[in-house]
Parts: sequence; structure tokens; C-alpha cells
Amino acid sequence: MKNRIKIHNPCPEKWDDMQDFPSGKFCEKCSKCVIDLTDKTDQQIRDIIKAANGKEICGRISTRPLALAAAGIILVTNLSFAQTQTKNSFNITTEQKVTEITKVSGKLIFKRTKKEIPNAEVFFICKSKYIKTISDENGNFTLEIPNEMLERKNVLYFDFEKLNNEVYKNLDKKPSHLMQDDIYENTSIIFLKKEQINEKEFQIDSQHRYLELGAVVLTSERPPDYYYSDGKSISGKKFDQLKNENPNYQYFLFTGKEAEVISKKGDLSSLQLIFSN
Repeated sequence: MKNRIKIHNPCPEKWDDMQDFPSGKFCEKCSKCVIDLTDKTDQQIRDIIKAANGKEICGRISTRPLALAAAGIILVTNLSFAQTQTKNSFNITTEQKVTEITKVSGKLIFKRTKKEIPNAEVFFICKSKYIKTISDENGNFTLEIPNEMLERKNVLYFDFEKLNNEVYKNLDKKPSHLMQDDIYENTSIIFLKKEQINEKEFQIDSQHRYLELGAVVLTSERPPDYYYSDGKSISGKKFDQLKNENPNYQYFLFTGKEAEVISKKGDLSSLQLIFSN
């Protein structure tokens, strides 16, 4: 029996803007792996289709109707439309299997007001990669995480910096408005590989804008800080240089248990990560 492939509308995300991934790229917009099929032979395409098992494949393809036909694939689409989209990313639905994924979904609620938090950045973070999505207007989010990225312990991170910055801009104009706005506390969640996180509600605390100074505690020896750029260990000086020269890079700072889980190191003061895409 021949395989049947459905090519839906091409993904609007540019290939060069996606994160590098072992099998191709990772699309933040769709939270899915995208396999690069443009340089595959007929046999390699056959093998990819054969290795699939009823789940959706996102792939980057070129106009190769003869090669596709030789691979025993019937395109259930308008061929002329597909040909105009050379080397674009398409959703390909097959009767086969692709990389296994784990879905993590939830809802962000501000504890003080019990209101949903829309437009928050939600990250699944590894030392060398991250997966990102944005909460919708009702505070809901879903991440699709390739199982190969999951460890025994993992970190889910809710980042509200962009939302809080918008509030701070308003506060600069109207200082008395402080207590009327929502200032969210960036929050990390540690979860186990086998743990099911489906439509879970996460209560987010309020962040204090002003810090209270307390006593200074001196220790005889401070644990080391670790710095990584795209998963590669670098010096603190090099890290600061990259961060200062590339303000658009994605940056994370972790301490405590979250830093230990991501770095897989037991004795550290902080873990700082920077990603070029």
C-alpha cells in the first residue's frame, strides 16, 4: 500500500530563523521539529517515511515530483501550488511514525488577582537548546518537547520580562499607578521525565519592584559560576562580551536547583546561558 502525504499550508517561519536541531531545525512558532528533506535521496526519503508511525511530520521540501513518485508517495495536494513553494517548510501528515514527543500544557494565573496571564514567554530549557512558546489570550500554553531532549529532571521557565517592562514604562509616566499594575515574578518549575503536565494551572506570584537591603554574609569560598553559549562552555569575560554585543540573543540566569538540573553540576553559584537564535 502506498503512503499518502498531505501538504498543508507552508509554515510562515523562515528556515534560517529556526533553531538548529539534530534532524534539521526547530520551529518556535509551531513548537515542532522540522526535517530537512531537500538534500535527501529517494531511499532516505523512503526510510524516513517508513520509520514514521501515524504522527505528523514537519518537513522542508523542494519540488521533486519525480523523486517523490519514485519513493511511492502520492501527494494529496495541488501540485502546481507545491511547486511554487520550493524549499519551504510544510506540515506532512503520513500514516507512519516520526520523533516521539511529550506535550506539556498549562494555564498561567496571577495569584494576586486570579486573572489569566496572556503573552507570557514559556520556555523548556536545556544547556544547549531551548523551546519557546507564548501563552494565548486566556493564559494557556502548549509545548511539544522531543523525548530525546528530556532528562530525568527538567526545567520549565516562565519569563515575564517583556510584560513587566511594558508596565515599568507606564510607571515612569505615572508612578502612583504602581499598585494597579501586575508585576509578575519569573518562575521556574522542575518536573520529572515521566511526569504528566496536561492543562495544569500555574499560580504566579507578584514581583517586588523595590529591593530591601539586608545584612551582608561573607563565605570563605564561593561556588563557581558557569557560562554557556549555544551549549558550549566559555569564560565569564567572553560571555559578558557576547551578551553586550548581541542584545537580541536569548539570555537566561539560573541559581539553586534549576541551575543544577540544567547544568548537571552539583556545586555552582549560578548558571548563565546565551543562545544566538
